[in-house]
Amino acid sequence: MSANSIGIYHDHLYIYYLDLDIDGTNNSFEKTSLKTVRITDGSSKRKSYWTTETQTGKTESDAKITIGLAPGELAIVNPNKKTAVGNDVGYRLIPAIPSHPLLTEDDYPQIRGAFTDYNVWVTPYNRTEKWAGGLYVDHSHGEDTLAVWTKKYD
Repeated sequence: MSANSIGIYHDHLYIYYLDLDIDGTNNSFEKTSLKTVRITDGSSKRKSYWTTETQTGKTESDAKITIGLAPGELAIVNPNKKTAVGNDVGYRLIPAIPSHPLLTEDDYPQIRGAFTDYNVWVTPYNRTEKWAGGLYVDHSHGEDTLAVWTKKYD
């Protein structure tokens, strides 16, 4: 290692765009979480059970997801179309092992790379907002990134 070297230990994160327009444009992003329910009425020897709770994203902030914090499922569905058994037409997002940034949020490289704050972002299509880290992430000052764009839609 030479004097003034920085970035010897670093990571590479990849971004994928996914078109959510399945069977048209009237789709929803759903986050399903596991939820513990306590039994308090004394009708059972059981003390609790678990169930699922599904939330539909209404804003971009609702659809910022950090994978790995709680078990659950992410899905894109079209509530206007049903399968043969009556479920919404859609697909699940099944992520691999998540990675998370190790830099502090006020560190300059993390400001430029704030798209790594969440593993999943759901945003409307805007052809000028193509690169999550700005046109050139290594030249960005953080004002042209996914983290900034999502604030203007909420």
